[in-house]
Amino acid sequence: MNVFNKITLEQLKKNKVRTAVTIIGVMLSAAMICAVTTIVSSFQNYMQENIVYVVGDWHGVSYGTDRADCEEIRGSEEVSRSACDQQLGFARIDSKNEYKPYMYVIGAAEGFEDVMPVHMVEGRLPESSGELILPQHLGENGGVAYAIGDTLTLDLGSRMMDGAELSQRDPCFDYDDDGRDSFNEEELKIRESRTYTVVGIYERPSFEDYMAPGYTAITRADEDPGEDCVYDVYFKMKNPKRVFGFMDERVSDGDTNTDLLMLSGAAQFESYYRMLYGLAAVIILLIMFGSVSLIYNAFSIAVSERTKQFGLLASIGATRKQIRHMVFFEAVVVALIGIPLGILAGIGGIGVTLLFIGNKFANVFGSAVTMRLCVSPAAVVTACVVAFLTVLISAWIPSRRAMRVSAIEAIRQASDIQIKPRAVRSSKLVYRIFGLPGMLASKYYRRSRKKYRATVVSLVMSIVLFVSASAFTEYLMESVGGGLGKDDYDLRLYVTEESFTDITDGELLEQIREAKDVTAAASTVSRHYICEVDRSVLTDDALHYVVSQFGDSAGDGAKIPFYTQIQFVDDTSFREMLGRNGLDEQTYMNPDAPLAVVAKGTPIFDPDQGKYITLDFLKEEQCELTARVPLYVEGYYLDEETGEYEDKAGNQVYRYLSDDDPEETREVPAADAVKEYSLHVGKILTETPWFLETRGEFTLLYPQCVQDAVVQDTEPRTYHYLAVSDDHGESYAAIRQIITDSRMGGNGLVDYAEQEESNRNIILIIQVFSYGFIVLISLIAAANVFNTISTNIALRRREFAMLKSVGMTRGGFNGMMNFECLLYGFKSLLYGLPLSAVMTYMIFRSISEGYATDFHMPWGAVGIAVFSVFAVVFVTMMYAMSKVKKDNPIDALKNENI
Repeated sequence: MNVFNKITLEQLKKNKVRTAVTIIGVMLSAAMICAVTTIVSSFQNYMQENIVYVVGDWHGVSYGTDRADCEEIRGSEEVSRSACDQQLGFARIDSKNEYKPYMYVIGAAEGFEDVMPVHMVEGRLPESSGELILPQHLGENGGVAYAIGDTLTLDLGSRMMDGAELSQRDPCFDYDDDGRDSFNEEELKIRESRTYTVVGIYERPSFEDYMAPGYTAITRADEDPGEDCVYDVYFKMKNPKRVFGFMDERVSDGDTNTDLLMLSGAAQFESYYRMLYGLAAVIILLIMFGSVSLIYNAFSIAVSERTKQFGLLASIGATRKQIRHMVFFEAVVVALIGIPLGILAGIGGIGVTLLFIGNKFANVFGSAVTMRLCVSPAAVVTACVVAFLTVLISAWIPSRRAMRVSAIEAIRQASDIQIKPRAVRSSKLVYRIFGLPGMLASKYYRRSRKKYRATVVSLVMSIVLFVSASAFTEYLMESVGGGLGKDDYDLRLYVTEESFTDITDGELLEQIREAKDVTAAASTVSRHYICEVDRSVLTDDALHYVVSQFGDSAGDGAKIPFYTQIQFVDDTSFREMLGRNGLDEQTYMNPDAPLAVVAKGTPIFDPDQGKYITLDFLKEEQCELTARVPLYVEGYYLDEETGEYEDKAGNQVYRYLSDDDPEETREVPAADAVKEYSLHVGKILTETPWFLETRGEFTLLYPQCVQDAVVQDTEPRTYHYLAVSDDHGESYAAIRQIITDSRMGGNGLVDYAEQEESNRNIILIIQVFSYGFIVLISLIAAANVFNTISTNIALRRREFAMLKSVGMTRGGFNGMMNFECLLYGFKSLLYGLPLSAVMTYMIFRSISEGYATDFHMPWGAVGIAVFSVFAVVFVTMMYAMSKVKKDNPIDALKNENI
């Protein structure tokens, strides 16, 4: 080791505190960089595992493959693993979903479940060609219920239409020119009959298309299949990029697993990697910028402190290159200690973070896969290199200064402070309020602005980052919670009127109320009409909204049309609502004179503003509306777009379109096409009922007992069952079982609480990583503040000794230091708080583009920031002064090498 390196090491040992703080700064910088690269590799690994769980571990599939081609594909040297299923055929079942009238049976070859997403709900996988597992949605969606142990016989065959065989990927319907469903004229050609024993139920498979005509049941492939057997072959390539060429060469009808290929680096999806790595690069550049600006200060102080030493070395023959080498050697020593510790801290921090929130990703992405730590060697190497470059850049800037100063200037330290006398004049007010200690502190601040600047910048950066992150999460939580209007119910089930074959609507409601963990349940039937009301009744905001919706058709008469929803609520729930609002049951549940109630405030998407707003429609409670209800004309449906118009004879008519041929129209007199009903509003509720369903329409609430008295139409009813639960997962499973047992196929059960939980998890994930980033940046800033203040105080020991020798008391020193603390704090807040307000307003403007909200500052975060600034500065100052106060004035005045 040469003499210059030894001198550098001795200097680091002498300044243990500054060295330790610098190492901590480097460690935190490396930890953040490593955390970014590790989270990128962990997220990429999670997405791959998630795709494998949901879609399967395959790159390409060949559909309708004969036996020879199947064996050729599976035996290819380019294929690393594969799976296949034997197409056994379709069988008609008693499905209540007219779009899925079949059961589609496939025979899984050995290892099929290792490649494909077959997730058991109950029971076990089939072990022979006489055993079968059924998809869960066969009962829920199709209304066909089988239990484990049941035996079923299926007549298997092929779907034929116009001499061609249809596959599972061909729906049993098509769309006509008018966009309406038109069922195929197909037939099922039976080939054989097979008997199976049900041994399990599995989740709806992703390899069954949503429009597929059959529910996919899985058995085992035949041990001795015929030569005419057809297979679907799923295969994974050793080199994912080769899949496209392999498909062109070997596969006539197939598809690729685009999501898995994208995450595997396939050539056609390089844009994904550019996006992912580009985002990581931006974050790392931000970290480098913050780290360089902070770590640089530590080396700058070291160079400033050692300027005289560099001059002495230069005077005895040290070259500029050797002096620069000393600075870089110090940086390398600090990096060799700080970077490995930072890498370990970064990996450990992400590991602990994912340990607590890894399961939240499963809820967000709707799978059972938990995000776990994945340490990639490339990610660690990248973090080490970037962190090392950060340290070298931080050291390079001060090293240039050390090289430029001549030996004489360095020994005299003439360039350290260059200031004119006028620049250090302090205010008379400072002297009057704080006395001589305050005036001295003010003069020192003005004399050494450069030394203070790094501290103030560090504090300002911390304030802005912390307050901005808090504002971002506050606005984000507010927008997610209210952007689309949060529902007060957890679960919703909709059932069409024709589905009630084995159970009545009232019986279903009672069963839902008795389901596990359900605390409240209600059923509603909704109707949507165009109503007319006097303009004078609407609020100004509502009138503006309605006019913007209807345009010229709104007219300029006394009455104005607008979209209205009439929601009929089950009598029990409606009665409870009346009781909570102190309303008379006899008045509002009277079929002879039905009165509606209206909820105050309706969430509306205003296209003019491009965001959601809360709108009050009515100025007064007592008002009358006129509903225009279209009447049913057999074989035709109303053309609502055309509306009412005048025919050639001058009569008011409506146009109806034929159910079979949209080109065929029929003009119906207005009296026979539309019937008008008078609707009366009795009360505007201040408390919104939990069962209210509204998304952009003014809503009237009635009990179901008055439905026929309010409007009379022949439109089939769809019942919505809403439930509040203490455990939405348990209640969801219980209601799903009720649907299966009641054979109500083709109905929808939605877990809104799970969606809300997913939204909360997204916010939690953003909060964790945002605040983690802010805390680490703030720690670097705090370390820098500590380093700067403590070193500056140490360099002023001779000054303090001189002041002590001329009679300055301990109280005077405390007053001087307190004034300097106030200068640090108020200067930081003077810049930091306005910048934070600007950043918060920019965040507010971005959020308000999609969600109506008012501008507000995160005052809690502002308070924490203000307190933290003064706490860090005062604690650091107290620590530094505790060291100085122990000095002997005579010894301190003699020492030139402090």
